Amino acid sequence: MKSLVDVNVVFAILVENHAHHAAAWRWWSRREDQSVVLSLPVRLGILRLLCNTLAMEGSPVSPEEALDAWDRFEADPRTLSLPDPKQAQEIHFRRFVKGRPASPNLWTDAWLAALAEASAIGLVSFDAGFRSFGLREFELLKG
Repeated sequence: MKSLVDVNVVFAILVENHAHHAAAWRWWSRREDQSVVLSLPVRLGILRLLCNTLAMEGSPVSPEEALDAWDRFEADPRTLSLPDPKQAQEIHFRRFVKGRPASPNLWTDAWLAALAEASAIGLVSFDAGFRSFGLREFELLKG
């Protein structure tokens, strides 16, 4: 089964001292080739977090090191990048944000949820908030 992965899962895989590293690594180690789907918002989120002092507990990496870490992760045979199926995704995206209050994670979470729905793949996250979108397939990892 293919799974669209959230930023919080990839970050936990890449950062060994992350509180959820063990849980994320267990999930990651069971993935088959071409089963972990990456997207642009996840890439940007990972690059932002790896260079963030607070997220990296005082030891951020340089932009070059962040790009190298992403490149190594993306080159793993378990991953594949998903092209953007614009029309179907836009319909889901608008449905997911309609009537919701604004919040810091609304836009990225709604975009990821819409991409998963439009592509008919599951979404994997440590964030239970994705349940509110009513996705066909959602796997909540626990730390």
